[in-house]
Order: sequence, then structure tokens, then C-alpha cells
Amino acid sequence: MKRIAIKPRENYQKKIENMGFNFHTDYWKENAYYSFTMKEIEEIEKATNMCYAMYVDAVQHVIDYNLFHKLCIPAGMEHAIRQSWERDDLSLYGRFDFAMIDGVPKLLEFNADTPTSLLEASVVQWKWKEDLFKDSDQFNAIHESLVQSFKDIQDRYRMERYHFVCCRENVEDEETLQYLVAAAMEAGLNTAEIEMEQLNLDEGAFYDPSGERIRCCFKLYPWEWMMNESQEGCTADILWLEPMWKSLMSNKAMLPILSELYPDSPYILKCTDHLTPGMKNYCKKPVFSREGANVTLVKDGQVIEQTGGDYGEEGYVYQEMVEIPSFDGKYPVIGSWVIGGLSAGMGIRETSSKVTDNLSEFIPHIIE
Repeated sequence: MKRIAIKPRENYQKKIENMGFNFHTDYWKENAYYSFTMKEIEEIEKATNMCYAMYVDAVQHVIDYNLFHKLCIPAGMEHAIRQSWERDDLSLYGRFDFAMIDGVPKLLEFNADTPTSLLEASVVQWKWKEDLFKDSDQFNAIHESLVQSFKDIQDRYRMERYHFVCCRENVEDEETLQYLVAAAMEAGLNTAEIEMEQLNLDEGAFYDPSGERIRCCFKLYPWEWMMNESQEGCTADILWLEPMWKSLMSNKAMLPILSELYPDSPYILKCTDHLTPGMKNYCKKPVFSREGANVTLVKDGQVIEQTGGDYGEEGYVYQEMVEIPSFDGKYPVIGSWVIGGLSAGMGIRETSSKVTDNLSEFIPHIIE
């Protein structure tokens, strides 16, 4: 893994805006790229598939032993989550965040419910590669995998229409949703887009503003927010993408459970739901949070970095801290995509701090 300086493409801003990527200012960077060996890519792919399999086992463990309280799941939601799992409701996508430590991906967390940085990791990054390194490869089958996953969803559900919703005041969410709609349409799905607040709940079913009943809905909106806002809406007669069982995977309180179930995995960092006297080097994370908020890094018992935010009410987990290698003063985190249950590609975000937050920058990559 190497970080290599490079001259940006001429008028690259216009090129990526033409692809629907308009929130790139101070985020998408072309003055450098990361280069990986095929062995490193194969290790990331293997880690992604194995971590997803471990998460599947961990969800089954939570359900079998009724551990919903450990994940701060609101009372009354357990049965609906069980039903979603037992029906095998289909999942579209998720993103693992890894730190590469001596060639081994170490799992930092799993963005299993509402992951973004998708458009740039998929077609925008690929176009950059095609323009500058046409003869090189890239770990990137994201777009093709999304299209295939939508085809699989239609083969299973056979819906006449699929609704897509998000909060449109968030530009990144809106453009991520637009990209997913385009992929769904390429797969042959009939789609409709509405805003989250336009979902109309009436007698256990959702309707769109035209009065059409919504039977399957992709929501770029976190399950924990939905559960706190309307349990009646969560349990309505509708198929959700992501499914309700993903509320377990997206929960950082799963990290201690993974650590307990797989103490010898090379990819899983030791993690607990409470601070023990012997812990001197750890990362304190809220059970629910976004964009690196309310994270504290502790080394040798001393706080070395801390981020602000409004999360943490439900509690924290304490994960073994690893020293992410610095490249030219930047700390990269690998976002490895799992689509339809399989590894599909990756994108890299980097920051000058050790916590990846909403000020991170996206850097493209190639395979040597």
C-alpha cells in the first residue's frame, strides 16, 4: 500500500459534476492516489467476506439468546426484528471500515444501514482510473454488483414499484439516493422518489403523496431514528431496504459481541461494553453515532484525540486502538463494500487526524 502524488486531471471538477457528484468540494481529491498489490486486495476481499459471515453469525447469536438489550434496541421492536431475520428479508449493501495494519485489515466498524461515499467509490473513482490508468485495475465491481443485487431483489419480491426515500436537505444523501435509483432502473425496476416526511402512515400501511400504497421502500434513514420516532411505522406492512435485521449489524454494540465470539480472528479488534482497569489503549465510541462524532482515543491512559457531537446517550463501546499508518501526514481508512452479501470493491477516505470524520477526503486507488 503506497500513497503517490499525481497531477489532477484538467477540469476534473466539471467531469465529476457531469456524473452527478456535486458535493465534491474539499472532499474528492486528485492530487494523490493509493496503490495496492494484488495480495493486499485479495486480503481485503477475504476480510470483507469473512467479517460479513461473522456478522451474520452474531445476529443469529443475538436473536437466539435474546440480547437485544445489549444493543439498546427499544422495547417492543424485538419481535419485528426476529420476523425480518426469519423471513430472510433481502439486504442491498453495507460498508466495512478497515485500517490496514501490517497488511492485515482490522475492522473498525460496519456501516450496515445507511452507508454513503458510494457514488464516488463506484463510478466516479472508476472514471478517474479509466482516464489516467486505463491499463491498470481497480478493486471496484460496485456498480455491477448493485445492479445485480437490485435484479435479485426484483426476482424475489416482484413488486410493481419500488419507492426510494431520504431527507433531501442533505446533499450527500440526495445524490447517493439518485445514484441508487439509477442503478435500480438499470436493473429494470420501476422506481419512485419521495421525501422521508412524505411517507403517509395509515392503518398499518404507507402511502405516497399520490395515494399509491408503498409496498417496498429503500430508505436512506437510520433504523435507530425510525424506532425512536415511530414503532408503528417500523412494524407497518411494508418491505424495507435495508431490512430491519440490519439494525443489529449497524449497531456498534455488536463489536463486543464479535470480539467475544471470535477472539482469535485476525480482523476483529478486542472490544468491550465497559472500561476495564487494564485498558490503556482504546477507542471509545458511542453505540449510535455518525461521521466520527463523540469518539475518544486514549493511548497509555491519556486522551490523545477527541471529537464533539450529540451522541452517546445510549452508551459506549471500548475498542482496542490500533495505530493507523500515516502516509504523508494522512491516515487512510478503507471502506470495503459488501453488496448482496459479497465483497464488491472499496474506496479510501483519509484525514490529517486519527478519527475519520465529516472532514475526511476521498482518494482514489489502483492495483499495481
